[in-house]
Parts: sequence; structure tokens; C-alpha cells
Amino acid sequence: MDLQNKKILITGASGRVARQVIYELNKIGIKPIAHLRESSNSAYIDSLKLEKRYADLRNRAQVVELVKSIDYIIHTVAIINFRQDRSTQITGLNTVAALELFQAAQAAGVKRFVHVSSTVAVGAVPRTFETDHLKGDVNLANEDQEFNLGSLRIPYILTKHAAEVELGKLANGSGTELVIVNPSIIIAPSRNKDDRESAMKRLPRFVVPDIRNRVNLVDLRDVARGIIAALERGKSGERYILGGDNITVRELALAVSAEIGKTPHLFKYPAWIYRMAAKVSVIFSRLGGRSKISFYPDLVKLLDYDWAFSSMKARNELGYTYRSIYISLSDLLNNEFNDTYMRPIG
Repeated sequence: MDLQNKKILITGASGRVARQVIYELNKIGIKPIAHLRESSNSAYIDSLKLEKRYADLRNRAQVVELVKSIDYIIHTVAIINFRQDRSTQITGLNTVAALELFQAAQAAGVKRFVHVSSTVAVGAVPRTFETDHLKGDVNLANEDQEFNLGSLRIPYILTKHAAEVELGKLANGSGTELVIVNPSIIIAPSRNKDDRESAMKRLPRFVVPDIRNRVNLVDLRDVARGIIAALERGKSGERYILGGDNITVRELALAVSAEIGKTPHLFKYPAWIYRMAAKVSVIFSRLGGRSKISFYPDLVKLLDYDWAFSSMKARNELGYTYRSIYISLSDLLNNEFNDTYMRPIG
């Protein structure tokens, strides 16, 4: 698919992933159209002299105007938050707004819609005693994984999965092609911060839980390129995991400590400690009249799973590649995370 001279709309253009996608497109001479809210920071968009379109995705009339004369859409907007008390807001943006945007795109004759989802919408690998002894990339979740997190009352997970299911229904037989990408946990530099100094200050101060769960970490730069590859070469009706290396949380803590020369205080807490702490947290929130619920029992249940994924489908069909987690960590912790919208090269 030739992207030159096409009108490509990037939603949520002030967000981290969207800006990196814009950066990558700009490098190859493509000027996308940036969707923003009125309150968004448009400094980076303005520096590239891109066309801007303002819209609240919860306003149908504004969404209809937003997608007029657009050829392709990369939809990155989402509330990435694991709070339990924000279910209504998270559903409204992560699910309802995505569906209404797609419907507007269909009506406007948009040819392709790339929905940026998350690996939490795929599912996860239940942990067993043997899991702690796994070596290498074995027992990984892939695009054919049956979603198994429905029992967890975590709004972010449920809304991302629901959006994929409902978008699939809308796209069936539609003239607008739907491609879904599922990035894993994204590593990216902090905005205007010294990441090495921050890690050196924080790591020695805290006791780091000795957690043996596997997680999949991916470099922001690789995710952005994977999204563009999905726009160009992804098959309609398919989804693609954009992941990186699978590593245990313990190994991650040790890798960070080796990079900055500081020793972490690792301690293996029994599972009942986490469960009890979560229950106490909820009780105190309610007794104190606080609506914010950030740590709760269902969140602790995430430890019952490995968040380990395979990106083989994206490799084979999109030509997707990713760099080693250790390269990304080295770049991050030495403040050399270059070739990004924050630290461009060339």
C-alpha cells in the first residue's frame, strides 16, 4: 500500500505513541493530519507544520467532521489507567468512542482503520508452579489466544477487549478495512527528565518485590514502526501483537541495577500480603470517603498470569522487528533514547 499523497489521520496526536508514529512518517516524507483536543499541547505538531483537526471523540458531530476526506486512520486514543473507579469514563473513550469513530469512518468512505489496542485485550498465560522454571520463549500468548481475563473487574482490560470485539462486528463486510495492533508494555523516555538520575535515586531507596512473573517489554520506536507496517501491509480483519522480549520482573530489576551500578533490595513477599494490602487499601479508601481506587484485589490477580507474548505473526506478515530489551534499557538509562520525537536525529 502506497502511503504517499494519502490523507492519514492520527488520533490522539499529542500522545506518546501517536507522536512517535508522526515522527516516523515525517522521516519518510509523509505529512499526516493530527487530531487534537482543544486543550492538547500542539507544539510538536506545529513544529512539523501539520494540518490539525480538533474534535472531542465523545461528540458525534465533531467526529463526523474530523474524518471527512480522510483515506486512512490510525486510532491511538485511549485512557491507559488501571483504576477501578473510573469505569464509566474509560468505557466511554476506550470502547464507545472507538466504535463511533469507526462508524463515522465507514460513512465517510475511509479505506483503512488501524486500531491501536493492547496485549491486555488478547489475554494472558495462567501461571503454574512449573512456570517459574520456564526457560526461553515458551508458553507464550499469541493472536489466537482465547481471552481469559473477563473475570477480572479491571475497566481498562475489559474496555480494550470489548472495543476489539465490537469493532470486528462493525467491520465485517464493511468497505472500511480494520487492522488491530496490540503493543505490549512500552518503554519510552520520560518527558524532559534525566531517566538515569531518576533510576539512581529511586532504585536504592525502595524494597523491590521479587516477582517472577514474565512481562513483555517493547521499545516505543519499534511499536511506531510496527503500526505503520500494519497500515501498509496488515491484512484486513487481523490483529498483530507488537511486542519485544519476555523477561521476569526480577530479571528486569537486576538489568536496571547492572546498568546504573546500584543494587536493588529484592524481597519475595508471599501472595497473601498483596491480597491483604489490596483489601485494606479499598477499605481505607471507602472509610476516608475517597473515590479513587487504584489498588484493589482484582489488580493483585494480575500476578496469577504471565504477560508473555509472541510477535511471530507480525514478524512474518508485517516484517516487524524489535530490538533487545537490554539495548532499550541501555539507551533509556544512559539518556541515549534517540531517534524519537523528543530526541530526533539527523
